[in-house]
Order: sequence, then structure tokens, then C-alpha cells
Amino acid sequence: MNTLGSPSITCAFNNHLKDAKVMSWWDYGYQITAIANRTVLVDNNTWNNTHIGRVGQAMASREEDAYQILRELDVDYVLVIFGGVSSYSSDDLNKFLWMVRIAGSTERGRHVKEVDYFSKAGEYRVDKEGSPTFLNCLLYKMSYYRFWEKYTSSNHPPGYDRVRNAIIGNKDFELTTLEEAFTTENWIVRIYRVKKLLNRGHT
Repeated sequence: MNTLGSPSITCAFNNHLKDAKVMSWWDYGYQITAIANRTVLVDNNTWNNTHIGRVGQAMASREEDAYQILRELDVDYVLVIFGGVSSYSSDDLNKFLWMVRIAGSTERGRHVKEVDYFSKAGEYRVDKEGSPTFLNCLLYKMSYYRFWEKYTSSNHPPGYDRVRNAIIGNKDFELTTLEEAFTTENWIVRIYRVKKLLNRGHT
């Protein structure tokens, strides 16, 4: 499935992301380059494990720590793929543990441990039983920002993820270093602008 191939995505890139440097997981790098002619950090040529690991580390970090990585990499926008509304299962949340593993395999990401993202019962969960480390990481927040207001099923309250079959566990949070720039009608593609804040150091 070409998740970025719709006219609305092309329009978003042309109107909002002119001359922008975009960070996403490596799966979508070629698509971004092809449809929008934008600079991407990593793409389907995965030879640079260290660079991919740095992206994974940002996705797996708390927002404040991730922001330092985004500024270090000079990122303008972050793009995530989210299937909780449309039941699209090949989204970033279902690829997240690979991000964690690759991040943890690099020198600067050795502190990123897969076990920290599992619940006390050893499960990968997005609901209130999920790991606090996971529920507060950048990818979780970018995927679920405002999702707690969204009805996806007549049989469940708002915030029900149709892929994970769960009501999200972290709600009503604010983003301090990013702001939502664009979300498709089906929520599959979500794009966030990185704020240019002062007095934020690099790691």
C-alpha cells in the first residue's frame, strides 16, 4: 500500500513542507522523496544503521529528549503513519519495537531497552496497562494526539484503537516541542512541525 500516494498528501507537502527536512521511519523515505522532492533523514536504503538508530531513538524517547535529537538532526517536520482509525495494521506503532531494537543496537542508543516498553505483564500495550515509558514516548504521542476525542466505533468510547483493539491509556496531553501541521481525513498520515525553541541543548 502506498500510504503517501493520495492527492491530499501531495498538497500537504507542497503547501506546508516547502524546502523542509522530514523525519519518518525509513519505510517511507523513498515515497516522500518521490511525491514531494523533500529531503529525508533515512529511506529504504538501510545501510546507515547508526542514522536509522538515531531516528528510532527519537521516536522511543520522551518528547523533551526527542526534541534535542530533532534539533541535532535539523529536522523541520516529523511524519508518522497511524492506523488506529482506519484499521491499517502496518503502521508505525506496529513497527515500533523494531525502532527500539535498532536504536538499542547503536552506541548512542544503548540505553534504549526493549523491556522498558512492555507492561508489567510483559505485553506490548497501548491502554492504561501499558508501560509508562511507552505511553510517554514521542511516537505514542504523535500517533495519539487528539485521538481521545475521536470516535472510531459505535460500540466503544472515543480513543478506541481499531488495530490494537484497545482504548488508549494516555489522554489529554499537550505537545510542547511539536505542533500538528496536517492529518489526513482517515488519520493514516500525521505530520508535525518541530518548533524552533530557544535554550534547548543537544545530546
